[in-house]
Amino acid sequence: MGPQETEFVNSMKKSKLVLLGIDGMDFDYTQSILHKLPNIKRFSEMGLVAPFKSVFPPDSIPSWITCYTGKDPSEHGVLESINYLDKGRDGIKVDTSIFKGATFWDYIGKEGFSVCTVNPFMAYPVWQVNGLMANGPVFINGEVQVSDPEFVKDIPVPNSLGGITDFPTRKTLSEFCGKIFEDTQEQVEFGIAYLKKNRPQFLFQTLLTMDRIQHFLWRYCDEQDPTYPGETEYKGVIERFYIYIDKIIGMFLDSIEPETLLVVVSDHGHGIRCTHCFNINEYFRGKGYLKSEAEGKIFSKQLIIEKLKNSVLQFLNKHDMEDYIQVIAKFIPNAKHLKKGRHITNNSKNMVYASDFTGTNPFGGLCLNKNLIGNYDEFRENLIGELGLLKYNGTPVFNWIKCREDLFSGKFVERFPEILFEMNPSLGINWALHTDLFTINPTHKKISGGHKENGVLFLNNLTKGHIDLNGLEMKNLFPTLLDFFGIAYHDKCNGSSFLRLSK
Repeated sequence: MGPQETEFVNSMKKSKLVLLGIDGMDFDYTQSILHKLPNIKRFSEMGLVAPFKSVFPPDSIPSWITCYTGKDPSEHGVLESINYLDKGRDGIKVDTSIFKGATFWDYIGKEGFSVCTVNPFMAYPVWQVNGLMANGPVFINGEVQVSDPEFVKDIPVPNSLGGITDFPTRKTLSEFCGKIFEDTQEQVEFGIAYLKKNRPQFLFQTLLTMDRIQHFLWRYCDEQDPTYPGETEYKGVIERFYIYIDKIIGMFLDSIEPETLLVVVSDHGHGIRCTHCFNINEYFRGKGYLKSEAEGKIFSKQLIIEKLKNSVLQFLNKHDMEDYIQVIAKFIPNAKHLKKGRHITNNSKNMVYASDFTGTNPFGGLCLNKNLIGNYDEFRENLIGELGLLKYNGTPVFNWIKCREDLFSGKFVERFPEILFEMNPSLGINWALHTDLFTINPTHKKISGGHKENGVLFLNNLTKGHIDLNGLEMKNLFPTLLDFFGIAYHDKCNGSSFLRLSK
């Protein structure tokens, strides 16, 4: 190693970086109100404000785990999505052994840099790091943990870490909004207090509250939403929260040394959730690719149940009674099977059917049964071409539709459905049968905000190098962080650093 390289490595040992993760912060919305966000505007003048591409599907769980590991979902294998309409959270389990000890904060700590990690999504229970890791369980009640209590003897640890156990109804929406701001405030105060007291070389803190407030409040704030209720007390909540996050960014800027790099990143964007559904299994039934148990029967109990289900959901939507969906579901045996149409069709007998791995969203997948298809490759290509011609209100149903191998090549690629797609954002996938191909999304008024591909990336300065704008995507954050600290990353991930450091 020559003198120039030695000097560069030594300078990296003195480097400091603060990474602030804002779940669901949207690039387009940020740009639309940038004039009200003075601290983010400072980033655009002295550093970088840019869209940041999420993973597929752009859900929080696979995206943050890609962030932690530098591996796309086909490589780490975690595809779970979050259903905010399902209060039974026990079904969402993530095996942390997939990434425990192999996250960017682990590798940075192993190289001797002091680290602090606060509220990393799904990374629970905590484990030992070179510094502090503090977190709580997500979706279930449980104990907040810290890896080393000695570091926080004089700093109160928030009970709201992890969290996401409360789901508002219309009656509790105001209380919910107030708690969102309170939880965010106490978590930020904890992170900044730790930063000022212990001065870690690397701090990573995630705030999950923006995603939640957008999911439940979007239609109250967006006049373009067809279910916008007009002027209410909630009209400006999302904008106020973005302004509040901007102030938080300013608090972090004021708490770091001028040479410290502050990075703000989100796991995906956010916007209006699909207002209508494409009942794609009904399309397949009409083409003869999928079979209904009611076919050819004079009387069918399954058909009556399916028709009743569809009618009830539409009735509750029309009369602003979506809160009752969860109440009713508690008393229905196998409610999840009913939602997916499994009471009236057997997927093992279907040539093709819609996967449920992403919920009612524009992005999703289709499963094929090879044993029922003569020429699999030909059938799949023909099906993609056929679906690509479908239109809704004069525009294509699908933005894109591809074979999974065209997008992924990791060892867990077969966990994805055989065909992947993204639809027109006004449409979400649905599994209803014996109904119209396109129907109102009956749960839109309840969950009116949905995920988008582009999150945000903000940097406060670029004095140590420049950015490769073509590399701004989630899987490249891991190698970029390691690269900043002078740590070799090529044997640890499949991405590459988008920060071109100057020696």
